Amino acid sequence: MLSKASKNSSDARFALSLALITLLAPVATDLYLASMPEIARQLDVPYAAVQLSLAVYLMAQGAGQIFFGPLIDRFGRRTPLLAGITVFSLSSILAGLSGSISLLIAARCIQGLSGALLLVIGFSSVRDVAEGARAASLFSILLTIEGLAPIFAPIAGGYLDAHFGWRSVLWASAVMGAFAFINSFISLPESLPPNKRIMLDAASIMQTYKKIATDKKFILPTLTLSGVFFFLFAYIGGGAYLFQNIYGLSSDSFGVIFGLSGGAVMAGAICNGRMVRTKKVCSVATIGIYIIIAGTVFAMLTSAFAGLYGIVPGFVLALFGLGIAEPALVSLAMASQTEALGFTAALMGALHLMLSSLSTPISGFLLPLSLSAWFVFLLASACLTLFLAILMKKSLRKPADGEAVLHRVTLFRAF
Repeated sequence: MLSKASKNSSDARFALSLALITLLAPVATDLYLASMPEIARQLDVPYAAVQLSLAVYLMAQGAGQIFFGPLIDRFGRRTPLLAGITVFSLSSILAGLSGSISLLIAARCIQGLSGALLLVIGFSSVRDVAEGARAASLFSILLTIEGLAPIFAPIAGGYLDAHFGWRSVLWASAVMGAFAFINSFISLPESLPPNKRIMLDAASIMQTYKKIATDKKFILPTLTLSGVFFFLFAYIGGGAYLFQNIYGLSSDSFGVIFGLSGGAVMAGAICNGRMVRTKKVCSVATIGIYIIIAGTVFAMLTSAFAGLYGIVPGFVLALFGLGIAEPALVSLAMASQTEALGFTAALMGALHLMLSSLSTPISGFLLPLSLSAWFVFLLASACLTLFLAILMKKSLRKPADGEAVLHRVTLFRAF
C-alpha cells in the first residue's frame, strides 16, 4: 500500500498533468484579451465584432461539452484527449492566420469545441480515480493550478501583442498545445476501464442528461457556478475596453492588471482550501459571493473620484471572492452524482459556459455607452448569483445531500 505522502504526491502529479490540458481553454481566452482592440483596428471591424469572436468561443466551449460527455463515457479518455489537443493546436494556428473576422470567428469556434473536449475529460478523469474528500481535494488542486492562467496569460499576451503582434498571441496557444500533447502522451494513461463505459443510445443519453439536470443537488450548484462565471466574463468582456480605450493603458500594462486580477482568483482558491477545514462548502461558496458583491460595490463607488485607483482594488477583491466560490461550487456539482461522470462534467461545463458567455456581448454593448450602466450590470449579476447560492444552501442543508463528505476538504491535504 502506498504511504500517505506517496499518495498525496501522486495526486499532485496527476492533478498537474490534468491541469496542463484544462489550462489550454482558459489560456486561449486570457492570452487573447489584450489583443482585442488591436484586432478590431487591423481587421477594420467594430470592437463588438471581436467581442463576438470571444462569445462564440465560449459558446462552443460550453455546447461542445454536451456532445463530448457521452462520447468519452463510451470511448474512454485517452484517445479523445490526444485528438482534442491536436485539433486545438491546429485551430490556434488557423486563428493566427486569419485575414478576416469571419475566419477568425470560425477558427475560434473550432478552438472552443476542442477546448470543450479537454475540459470535460479533465473533470471526468478526477472522478474516475477519486471520490468524496479526495476528489474534492483534487478539484481544488486542479482549479488552483488553473488559477495561474489568468495571472500569467494576460501578461504574456500583452507582451506578445506589444512586441510581436496579435497573431503571435494565438500561435502561442498552439505551442502550449504541443507541450500538453507530449505530457499527456507520456503521463496520462486511460482512467476509464472498459467495464465502466456506457453504450451510446440517443434515448438513454437524453434520459441521463434529464436525470442529472433535474437533480437539485446538481442543478443548484451549477446555476450558482453559472452566475459566478457570468460575472467573470462580464468583467473579462469589458476589461479590455475599460482599461485600454477608456483609461488609455497599453496592451502590456493591461496584461499586468489582468494578471493581478488572476492572482486574486488564485489567492481565493487557496483561501478556499483553508476555509473548508472548518466551514461547510455551501457556506464557503456563499461567503465568496458576498465578497464579489462587496468588491463590485467598492469599484463602482470609487470609480468616479479615484479612477483606476478605485476600480482595480475593487475588482481584485471581487475576483478574490470568485476564487473562493468556484472550487466549492464545482465540488458540490460533481459530488452530486456517482455514475455517468462524463455526462455530469459535460452538463456542468455546458451550462455554466453557455449561460455565462451571454455576458460578453452585453458588456461589449454597455461599456462604450456608459461605465455606470456596466457597473450596474455587474452588480445585478452578482446579486442574482447570491440569490441562487441562498437557494442552494437551503436545499443542501442535510448531510445526505453531499455536504458531509466535503465540508472538511482542504487544498493542502492533497499536497
